Amino acid sequence: MKDEIAQLKALQAIDLEISALEEQLAAVDSELDQRRQTISDYQQEGEQLREKQSALQQRKQELETSLEEDLEKIRDRQAKMMNIQTNREYQSLLKESDDAKKANKEREDELLRIAEELEEIEKKITELDNLRSGEEKLLKEDTKKAEKRHIELTGSKEKIIKKRNTKVKNVPPAMLKKYDTLRERRNGLALAGVEAGVCRGCFMNIPPQLYNDLLKEEQLLLCPTCNRIMFPQAAEETEKA
Repeated sequence: MKDEIAQLKALQAIDLEISALEEQLAAVDSELDQRRQTISDYQQEGEQLREKQSALQQRKQELETSLEEDLEKIRDRQAKMMNIQTNREYQSLLKESDDAKKANKEREDELLRIAEELEEIEKKITELDNLRSGEEKLLKEDTKKAEKRHIELTGSKEKIIKKRNTKVKNVPPAMLKKYDTLRERRNGLALAGVEAGVCRGCFMNIPPQLYNDLLKEEQLLLCPTCNRIMFPQAAEETEKA
């Protein structure tokens, strides 16, 4: 049984190495995805600002049109006031002219606010476009680096997988099945060393008799707490790990 456990320990070391390479590959992809997301966020924010810009420009045109129409009304009323015959007519025209002037003052104030807001939006759009352009340039550069890194990591992974395929031939099928099942359920760690009666997988004490049986290395034993395959581990091995 000691030899079989040694084979499983070697297999687990290989599998952990494969997992580490897979994590590195995922990290490379994640960095690119994050940059793509940043570009998308800038793009989306820019589109929202452009929609707001368009709405404000439309409102600006409407106000300018209304402003010009009321100015024409004011000029018309002022012209008519020169030829009126009665005070009642004069007061009526005067009120219409004053109302138009008041409405135009409100429009002018709103136009000023819109002009200021449009200026800020234009600045923000330019800033976002520059940021997005910079991110796109970096993405292009990072993609080239990522492709090269992918080739390196994939090549290393393929070599280790070949090594694993050779190693599993030395492990009894039933034990290999048990190992693979535990590895899937225990986050890649099917085996756990036991030092001074403590499982290094879950850091729980195991019964003294079970620990004594483990030290004999005559049978495959599982931790009663985490169910990992146990093996005796010396203190110096723990320090190296």
